[in-house]
Amino acid sequence: MPESFIEFYEKNFDDVYQYVYFKVGNKWDADDIVSEIFQKAFEKYNTVKSNPKAWIFSIARNTVTDYYRTRKNLVSEELIMEYSYTDVFEDKFEKEVELNCLKKSIYALPKEEIEIINLKYFAGMTHKEISQTIEKTEEAVKMKAYRIIQKLKNLVAKCLEG
Repeated sequence: MPESFIEFYEKNFDDVYQYVYFKVGNKWDADDIVSEIFQKAFEKYNTVKSNPKAWIFSIARNTVTDYYRTRKNLVSEELIMEYSYTDVFEDKFEKEVELNCLKKSIYALPKEEIEIINLKYFAGMTHKEISQTIEKTEEAVKMKAYRIIQKLKNLVAKCLEG
């Protein structure tokens, strides 16, 4: 690897933290999960052969999935959704109506599309990195991301109209 683990950590920490925080919705769990992610990454860092950012986000996705599997009986899905998006979008939208329409529109998307939105806009990953993370072609990810945005525009517009 051309960079040390410390450099890798510093370069990717904010993106990983934002992604995890978005997925779990609270600071305390996000702190624990991100620590676990980078502990796993540290243990295997010398084995990374391809894109390190896609690799760390694969670890992040799997760790968040494991988190929800272990807490399945403790946390309701409605509670997760209530806190998952609110903090991320509060600064971007002044009106509560717009925020609610956007949240409803995002929740109307299939899980795979929500994941692409998370990786692209909240984790700051490139199409190539997303394609490596979700095991789809880069072209498929580009097209899917474009279509998701178009779909969200239409869903939000419909929500705001009525």
